[in-house]
Amino acid sequence: MTETSDTSTNTSEPVGCVSYRLRRAARMATKAYDNALRPCGLRTTQFTLLASLNRDGEASIGDLSKRLAIDGTTLTRNLEILVRSGLIENVVADDARVRNVRLTSLGKAAYEEAMPLWRHAQRRALQGLGSERWLNVMDQLRQIEAACEVAG
Repeated sequence: MTETSDTSTNTSEPVGCVSYRLRRAARMATKAYDNALRPCGLRTTQFTLLASLNRDGEASIGDLSKRLAIDGTTLTRNLEILVRSGLIENVVADDARVRNVRLTSLGKAAYEEAMPLWRHAQRRALQGLGSERWLNVMDQLRQIEAACEVAG
């Protein structure tokens, strides 16, 4: 595939598809952040879960799934890795049908260790993109999320 065909703005072609372009950009961003986080042994997906739990404290699998727009099976698989690593723990909930998780002290430490690496990756991305442009992109992404939620 040539670079010209991959940067097509023809929305009636697959390379102009909203999903295609978003997933391609997401894979490229994930690779950059994974590389930045490599020294602390976390992947971007794991860091995102730790960050969410650090911000919100204890959360149910259902709430995390909705908040992060991750299907339950994928989320559970990712959480199990963090449980085995001792970074998060399962918590008994009032309702036995609900599974809650929270950061352990080891998880909090891993999150704190990863933050400077994440900040560096974020600064590099924003330098390349521009902070003002990123604010506009975030607004556009919220619009895409809303449109896809309605269409979904």
